[in-house]
Amino acid sequence: MKRERKKGSALYLGILSAALLAALSGCGNRQARFLTGEETAATAEPSPGEEAPNTEAEEPSKPPQKIFVDVCGAVAKPGVYELAADSRVFHAINAAGGFLDTAASEYVNRAEPISDGEQVYVPSREEMEGQMAPVLRETADPSAAEAKVNLNTADKEQLMTLTGIGEAKAEAILAYREESGGFQTVEDILNVSGIKEGTLEKIKDDITVE
Repeated sequence: MKRERKKGSALYLGILSAALLAALSGCGNRQARFLTGEETAATAEPSPGEEAPNTEAEEPSKPPQKIFVDVCGAVAKPGVYELAADSRVFHAINAAGGFLDTAASEYVNRAEPISDGEQVYVPSREEMEGQMAPVLRETADPSAAEAKVNLNTADKEQLMTLTGIGEAKAEAILAYREESGGFQTVEDILNVSGIKEGTLEKIKDDITVE
């Protein structure tokens, strides 16, 4: 009986020793993982002054795909048009129905790039002729500048050097001269269709009826 009790006590002490040893071994393993950072590597926070890595990919900013352009002047349908961002002047003119017959298209750079909010203006031939005439007179030979334009002998190009006289008005002067047999006075130019007193005031010092 005493022998059995001794065996039971020894067995109990053995089991208790084994449990304590296992418990101590388990704590040691967890402490080792903590010290080596295995458990916290995935959730570690950056140290002070160190920026956290940016895990989100930054998307590059995209340029606008459409622009709005105001097209006016000598075009079929003036207005504001929506165009592609890489459009050029000729795209805007085509969107507005193209040039009118009176457009001075040779003064328009149709290949020029345009930007959002820009205005594309197409001048008429009459506008450009009125602007260019004074320049032509100033850059001409001084002796030629003093000579007046004879309404009875001048050709179309000579008439178009006068301020405000474009191609259409020059042709009207020639037609009147042929029908009426010539101009008797400078004031007779008022009989030409499309020429009014304002135009005569501008050119009366530059014309003659010799």
